[in-house]
Amino acid sequence: MSVMLALLLLSAGSHLVLDDTSEIPRSEWRYVDIEAKERMAVVNCEYQVVSENSPVRVVWIERRNLESFRAGRRVNILAVSPFGMDGKLRHVAPEPGDYAMVLENQPASRQRARVKVRVWLESAISPREVSPQRRLAVILISAIVFFAIVSLSAFKLRGAVVG
Repeated sequence: MSVMLALLLLSAGSHLVLDDTSEIPRSEWRYVDIEAKERMAVVNCEYQVVSENSPVRVVWIERRNLESFRAGRRVNILAVSPFGMDGKLRHVAPEPGDYAMVLENQPASRQRARVKVRVWLESAISPREVSPQRRLAVILISAIVFFAIVSLSAFKLRGAVVG
């Protein structure tokens, strides 16, 4: 039972989507496809502009709204960071599905932006956020298994010493 619980906690980690440097032409944008496989998955993005004076922002939208974004309509945006030389974005995917993380160079920018970006997904079942009932269950199961092993070892050692 405790082995199964440990495997569940280990599998509930994070999934790296992108860790690279991207170049974004002036007044344009690039995107990364993201597939959220479970409800309430957490998307994380950290970015840092490594070129001079080219502020960018990160926009997180559903993949099906990418065409309207391409046409200049900035609607149905799930989350957005302010324009800047670095930043972070953390948001929950409302449903499983296809999403896009857009890196957008500032419209008034006259330079290309080189951006170091890291995007990853975290499971909705995060080991950091275990309910009090589960914590108690893990502690009790661990204590029972520990005392069972100690008792069995003591019994075997006692039999070896007496015999």
